[in-house]
Amino acid sequence: MKTLLKKIFLALTLFCVFSCVTAGAQTIIFIEEDGILKRPITDEERCISYTQLSPFGRNLWVDAGITAGAAGGYITALALKATMDFPDFNGTIYDREAVPSIDQWAMRPYNKALDVTGTVTCALDMVAFPLATFGLEFLFGNLPKQDGITVGLMYVESVLLTQALKDLIKICALRVRPYMYFDDYDEGAIEYHDFEFSMPSGHTANAFMGASFLSYVFCAYYPNSAWKIPVVATSYAFAFGTAALRMLSGNHFFTDVLAGAAIGTLCGFGVPFIHTFLEKPNARKRTASSGNPVLELSALPLGVQVTVLF
Repeated sequence: MKTLLKKIFLALTLFCVFSCVTAGAQTIIFIEEDGILKRPITDEERCISYTQLSPFGRNLWVDAGITAGAAGGYITALALKATMDFPDFNGTIYDREAVPSIDQWAMRPYNKALDVTGTVTCALDMVAFPLATFGLEFLFGNLPKQDGITVGLMYVESVLLTQALKDLIKICALRVRPYMYFDDYDEGAIEYHDFEFSMPSGHTANAFMGASFLSYVFCAYYPNSAWKIPVVATSYAFAFGTAALRMLSGNHFFTDVLAGAAIGTLCGFGVPFIHTFLEKPNARKRTASSGNPVLELSALPLGVQVTVLF
């Protein structure tokens, strides 16, 4: 119960913080200063938001709706897992012949080492790679502050939506994991009924969410960067690696990881795609053809400089 309350508190905190963030700076453009770290940035590597309209925008009501819906779904799933009476394991190994032929070839007994390895690759793809990539670009002064807020908001929405979808489907599907068809199963999963949450693969969903989000958003902000192929290839290599490890460790069937990959791709690509249609007030400069005035604010030692561009 303590773990459930911690997860619910985290989801509510993320919802409140990022809903409040979207309320501010809707029509104000902040002049960017030099990055905290120094390195030469070529024109090809320069973030597109410094020369034209940002590829992604924000809207208070749309972002609040996505965040509230996703957080609500995730909290609902956590509450259902904590309160529902799920079937208990009676000690009898499940019949492998009852498994569809498309999934039988990938069935494996439980392997803890591969299980842990898959968790590590998932964490790298879901958290470490996006944070390191956009964090470094921001520190080097190659990602405007307002775009950094937008990226963070889109990422939180993608994460919450992924957790909500995969957990709700797990509860509805109640599919027993492959290792339950072998003598070597994960005994620790019996007590908390985790053994019957096989469909879809949550690790795979999270890994593909991270890979899709990082690939799509990075290519949008840095369309001419020489790092596009390495970023996309590395992130998806870890995503496919995570999917393979989830099968080899006995945690998931083939169709489980397929479903997880589909959910992760949908959330990682879909959320940023929605933001391409929202108002984009956070570009440093407007294109000459836009004709819209831009308000710029920059901090000075003794005050604030306000500039209106037409």
